[in-house]
Amino acid sequence: MYMDILAALLVLFLTFVLIRNKKEPKKLFNVYTQPGKWYFLKYPAFLALLGITRLKYYLRGKKGVLDERQLEKRQALSDHPLAFDAVFFHAVSQDDIYLAAGAERRHQGVINGLIYLKHPKFGLLKTLRLPDTKLQEDPESIMSGKSWAAEGFSFTPVEPMKRWDLNFSGKMRVHGQEKIVDVVIQAKFLSEMPYFFYDLELPAKMLARAMAREKWSKEFFKNLKEAHQTHYEQMGFLEGILKVNGEEVPLKLDAFRDHSFGLKRDWSAMHRYIFQMFYLENQTRIVLGIISHPVTASHYEMGYVVHANGKIDAINSCDLRLWQHGESGRPSDELCFTFVAGNHTYECKVKYDFTAAHFVGNNTEVKMYERFLTCEVNGIKGKGISEWNYSNTSGKFDLNQYPC
Repeated sequence: MYMDILAALLVLFLTFVLIRNKKEPKKLFNVYTQPGKWYFLKYPAFLALLGITRLKYYLRGKKGVLDERQLEKRQALSDHPLAFDAVFFHAVSQDDIYLAAGAERRHQGVINGLIYLKHPKFGLLKTLRLPDTKLQEDPESIMSGKSWAAEGFSFTPVEPMKRWDLNFSGKMRVHGQEKIVDVVIQAKFLSEMPYFFYDLELPAKMLARAMAREKWSKEFFKNLKEAHQTHYEQMGFLEGILKVNGEEVPLKLDAFRDHSFGLKRDWSAMHRYIFQMFYLENQTRIVLGIISHPVTASHYEMGYVVHANGKIDAINSCDLRLWQHGESGRPSDELCFTFVAGNHTYECKVKYDFTAAHFVGNNTEVKMYERFLTCEVNGIKGKGISEWNYSNTSGKFDLNQYPC
């Protein structure tokens, strides 16, 4: 018996030595970490850690853990210089109307804000400051503490998880032209759909896969803690009116919104990401994000499918790899990929019909491509909006590609 135990210990020791002496795989393009020699141990360890942190949610449910009224409010900014509180909206119709609007609150009354509106009759309209997004927050908004508002637009929560008001009144420029038009947007985001809270509902296995690939250290876990943000998303509908130079047209669009806040948001730490929002003709909606944030995880996926009946299936895996699409800095014109959600495989074809670009604030180290697309998922056609983010710290993107 003792000999069996000694033999087993010897095998374990030799196995440990062999693994310890193995070389770690090189990062792809010096960015994307690949599963290393200790991955098989780190994966279950991180999975267990996530299980412990989510235990309260498993026992009490989302409603018992989260206060929706507090989530929907403007959040107090942390003391960190890069503190943030951000909301973003997308809306699409199958007859080629698109809206993208966002506001990221920062210290000193700064809002990184934008509105793009694409309409077959008026072309692509955008707020005058673009490609610069650094705006000054409305003093009244600061005083009331209710809205995200700056230089003509305001986004205001009215009923938690039910209604937001979106308003804009001012001038916008026709993309690619010098033409300026007077625009009024009066709209409501309405929803009876559940919201997706990433901290609790993103599959633990997907997060563990991403984190287990990285090199663990004291600094890694410090970065993970500091980069953490509260983030949730919700699908719904956008209804209202649009006026361009006095001509009024109705808006009735499928829509998406999110809200994010945390200790800090350091855009320069983000290497790249691709976010896609698909709205299919059968009322299925899909959110898919592929992100490279090297100080925490150099490649990870996130997202979900919202079915016509409101049921949500989280995405469990996706074969879209950032380094295979646009790593040189030029976004791909088309994408084909698959993902798995709810035990179903989804085959996606994406064609980007129109692209505009802007910078985060006035910092040209971070460039965003806002992309308006058509798609086909398992044979069902649809429309959507995608955002491709690039860090320019290594001079990767061409500032002349997709002129601002």
